[in-house]
Amino acid sequence: MRFSLGKLALPLYAVIAFIYLLIPILYTFVFSFNDSLKTNLIWRGFTFDKWTNVCQREGVCEAFTNSVFIGLISTIVATALGTAIAIALVRYRFKFRSSINLLLFLPMATPEVVLGAGLASSSST
Repeated sequence: MRFSLGKLALPLYAVIAFIYLLIPILYTFVFSFNDSLKTNLIWRGFTFDKWTNVCQREGVCEAFTNSVFIGLISTIVATALGTAIAIALVRYRFKFRSSINLLLFLPMATPEVVLGAGLASSSST
């Protein structure tokens, strides 16, 4: 059995990236128990007040309900449109098929292009 660095590096890199993405969520969760009114930079004590009295402040629960409702409607509409477009692109040939494929791929490719341009410009300065 041979040791391969590539077989170990990819899962390790994925775990590190996943942990890096979860750090802000963990920070927010931990400091939601902080007994501070304005800032969360200094730990002032442990409390459950922010969790037990969530709906006590005006508009918080209404805003949460609105956010969930908008998220559900957006998910349903995006799923329906995405399914219809996918079926149309696979089954039918039409005039602007390649343009639609490009427009669908563009949001997925843009972060890499922006990252590449940023890295190229920062390395030349």
